[in-house]
Amino acid sequence: FEKKLGLFDLIPDECMICHCKFDKTNKEMVSTWQVTVREKDKIVRVYCPSCWSKAQNLLNELGIKKNEEQKRED
Repeated sequence: FEKKLGLFDLIPDECMICHCKFDKTNKEMVSTWQVTVREKDKIVRVYCPSCWSKAQNLLNELGIKKNEEQKRED
């Protein structure tokens, strides 16, 4: 937990795709935006709901499974 909390400072202030502003203090944004963390690389990215939805739809159209689904099958 402390390790992940240490990455809190790396959370960007905008969506990785559309650059819409992200406010870490806004409860609605924190609960609706997607955050991805690559602990090894110390990379944190945020995606607004619109961009995340578009990405998920594209993956579905291409027949690519989400990481969580791939891990469950392994």
